[in-house]
Amino acid sequence: MKKKIILLTANEQRHLYAASFLSSQKNIDLRLVIHEDNIKLKSNVLYKKDPNLKKHISLRSKTEDFFFKKFIKKNNKYNSIFIGNKKINDKKIIDLIKKENFDYLIAYGCSIVEQKFINQFKGKFLNIHLGLSPYYKGSGTNFFPFVNKELQFCGSTIMEISKKIDGGKIVHQTRPNFELNDNIHTIGNKIIKKTFEDLCKILISKKKIKFFKLRTKYKTKIYKKKDFNKKSLRLAMKNIRNKLIKKYLSKYKKAMEKKYPIVSQL
Repeated sequence: MKKKIILLTANEQRHLYAASFLSSQKNIDLRLVIHEDNIKLKSNVLYKKDPNLKKHISLRSKTEDFFFKKFIKKNNKYNSIFIGNKKINDKKIIDLIKKENFDYLIAYGCSIVEQKFINQFKGKFLNIHLGLSPYYKGSGTNFFPFVNKELQFCGSTIMEISKKIDGGKIVHQTRPNFELNDNIHTIGNKIIKKTFEDLCKILISKKKIKFFKLRTKYKTKIYKKKDFNKKSLRLAMKNIRNKLIKKYLSKYKKAMEKKYPIVSQL
């Protein structure tokens, strides 16, 4: 039996890919996609002034084109509506969802969902966090491992949605397959593709999804959008130039992944 899904997401390439991928799966019935307008990074005055930040955003866009554009073009037929920025919690959106027959409601890349919204759909409301929780929470959590030389914390978390920042019980986590020629953007896009592949496998294979709590002594890092700035980008780029990925693969990967486990249902 097909699993009936509603997706709450934004409107950049990565979000369009998520909707397109779900719509392409034989055992997924994508009932509705709600695309929320996203204020893009490149519109910020800060990025226009700094050449490194501008280059970073341009490369992100080109890399997402390479990973996602052709797939989106072939698989973009699904029922969708577009709403304004930070309109996801409007009563009319909640009422619209209530009218739908679905198994799971999935939030990916939309603005913060308020508790009143969460309360309406407990038990079948999931959040996709591009980062490994509880190690890294908040914004840019696959960027800051490059800043901190902690590539073991690159990945994603499929979790129960919660009022706490990326604090829900965990369904499943994934880590990327690093290669020597990777960069921040290729890793980010690999994670997105693997996350939605894993999500579909779990939704299809499990009669009932299990939730887990990952306990760790590691002190959680929480990042905000303002933490991504000229200084953090320079440090990340410096670490990549100094063979961060090569060192991680040759010296640290196996030990670090064992020391910091993740939850897997596959």
